[in-house]
Amino acid sequence: MRYCPNCGAEVRQEANFCPSCGYHLEQQIRPAVGPQTESENNKPMYQPKVEEPLKLELEKVEGLNITRAEIKKQVQEKLSGRYGEWAKTIILLIGVNFFVGLVFQIAYVRFFTHGLLSILSPYSYYDSYDYGYDYNYGYEYGAPYSSGLSLFVWFLIMIAALILIFLIGALSTAVLQWCAIHTLRGNRADGVQIFAYFIKAQKNRVLKANVLIAVYTFFWSLLFVIPGIVKSASYAMTNYLLEKDDNLNASDTILLSRQIMHGYKLEFLILRFSFFFWNLTAIFQFTNFYVMPYQNVTEILFLDMLYEHYIEQNKETLAA
Repeated sequence: MRYCPNCGAEVRQEANFCPSCGYHLEQQIRPAVGPQTESENNKPMYQPKVEEPLKLELEKVEGLNITRAEIKKQVQEKLSGRYGEWAKTIILLIGVNFFVGLVFQIAYVRFFTHGLLSILSPYSYYDSYDYGYDYNYGYEYGAPYSSGLSLFVWFLIMIAALILIFLIGALSTAVLQWCAIHTLRGNRADGVQIFAYFIKAQKNRVLKANVLIAVYTFFWSLLFVIPGIVKSASYAMTNYLLEKDDNLNASDTILLSRQIMHGYKLEFLILRFSFFFWNLTAIFQFTNFYVMPYQNVTEILFLDMLYEHYIEQNKETLAA
């Protein structure tokens, strides 16, 4: 039985016209519904596009497969019963920083308030020939002007103290990180011996590397602080590498640190700033006996895992 392609009415097999609408049944037949095939290769002329579910594929980052909580748990196990080893180092660092800071403050006050300002001021109530102390009112009178020589001496002391503060800050980071490395290896964390080792056996490469890091970080921090923070993460591996390989010089170590930390700076900064509230308690000083070992060993353990991961990923290149 045939059907009219125009109106769908049933027509006889031998009919030439549709009895309902008069459509000529012998004209070019309309193509059937569905995919047509080519006569040569019998393949579909078109294939309907099948809609696949949308998938959001993110670039996979090969991490260390460990959480910050797990790292800190391992650190607490390593430090259990060993916080006392850090006490001498921490006390010395606090004492040295306090003493140098006090010298700087005294020199600063002497140079600016008692010296420079009295010279630059066109008026003064001081009388150079009548100096004493009024016990009734509780103030000094007749204080003499500071001489130009004493002013210059206090200026030199102030600059020297400022340089010492800078060097102590740079070396403190190195001493604490090397203490953390010794703790992870099961050795005694003695900052005095480590500092002596810097002076005697390291040929100033530790001092040079940490001074360079401090200088680089300072200048990067001038660009609205954030670049300095990011760069500090780039240089984080430096002291670990200095301890790992005695043949690396300061510049090469910094470059290698930047290479290893590439792609992991954010993870490291998150780990570092997870101690933010702990560091706020440092104003009480006594909390440093817990926070300093805890934070430094945590960071070094992260760097140790990252270093092993880097070696594993680049073993073929390093072997060549």
